[in-house]
Amino acid sequence: MVYQYVFTVLILYAWPNPMPEYIPIRSFNVTHESFANFKQYINEMLEEKVKQTREGKATKGMDILGALVRSSYGTSEPNSRQGSPARAEKGSIDKPVLTDAEILGNAFVMIFAGHETTANSIHFALIELATYLKPQKEAQKQIEEILGDKRPETWDYDSYINILLGSILGAIMNEQLRLMPPEPTIPKSVCKNQDQEITIDGKKVILPAGANIGVNVIGVQRNPKYWPTGPSEINPGHNDLNDFKPERWVMKAGTTGNCSPAESQDEEDFGGDTGRDSSAGLFKPVTGSYIPFSAGAHSCLGRRLAQIEIIAVLAVIFQKYSIELAVDEWANDEEVAKMTKEERRALYNKAQIRSRETLRSADLVLTLKLSPKFVPLRVVRKGDERFFDLFD
Repeated sequence: MVYQYVFTVLILYAWPNPMPEYIPIRSFNVTHESFANFKQYINEMLEEKVKQTREGKATKGMDILGALVRSSYGTSEPNSRQGSPARAEKGSIDKPVLTDAEILGNAFVMIFAGHETTANSIHFALIELATYLKPQKEAQKQIEEILGDKRPETWDYDSYINILLGSILGAIMNEQLRLMPPEPTIPKSVCKNQDQEITIDGKKVILPAGANIGVNVIGVQRNPKYWPTGPSEINPGHNDLNDFKPERWVMKAGTTGNCSPAESQDEEDFGGDTGRDSSAGLFKPVTGSYIPFSAGAHSCLGRRLAQIEIIAVLAVIFQKYSIELAVDEWANDEEVAKMTKEERRALYNKAQIRSRETLRSADLVLTLKLSPKFVPLRVVRKGDERFFDLFD
């Protein structure tokens, strides 16, 4: 390992034009191949959008990349494909537009922010639902009530999205994002021209001009001041705000939890332009206490799309399948089949402990993730579960 490290340093700092594909270290080779494939993908995507724009083909839906391309190619030809700013056509206002490099930079951000984060959230939700089987069983029950055996390609957005967001699926998504937000810290900064005054617990605090601040998302989303809480079933003597408990979001009629309706989160976070009934039965936290998509003018533009993607994926999976923790480390299928209920309970408890420990080891690698660790899961058709009867 030492010689590899020394060799890498020499290559990167001594060689004027290093070529990672020729460095005899597997991680370098994999990184270079990934970079080359991704670069080819976004360049092909750019070329396709440019072609559509020049042919006058309109794209349907929210096509942010298409809009960026049209800003440069819609009314004029670029002066250079090497990154020089293009100008509006002759005779019009001399207005700079985006370069190819700027368009590709935005494409990377959109792919990273719009896919990586949502994929991580779905990943963590599946692990949590395999670790805590009761909310998974409740989700399957409500999916059956709402969607029946209708095939996913027949599901209608307007008919089902509000109902699903207000169901236990919405509670599962919100609880997962509360515990494991894609970005544990949101960077903020104070205007460079003047100090900013904020109030924390009734005390005024002055933030100096130009200061950079990291908002602790995980900390505020586990603050007992703002959340329905009770004793933990996992850690006796502690509250349950570190536990995955989707039912904390399911409020009984006439209750508001730890906040009043006037203080609660903006309706847009829990329904948006599809109607105010999408989460009528779900707890609405105090504004600023639930910020997986940030908040205010700079909140995530794609939050609604992310919510829909998460809900849709979970609905598709749990309409026909169940997910349990794999126990192959301790027992094979034949051994599990011969176990008593108590033996299976003890076995699954081992897997649950391992899963929770692994989740607590998640680290920030661009976004919150488990790499290189993992939690083994087992996907089976509904009715073929081995441990569901333990959690009635």
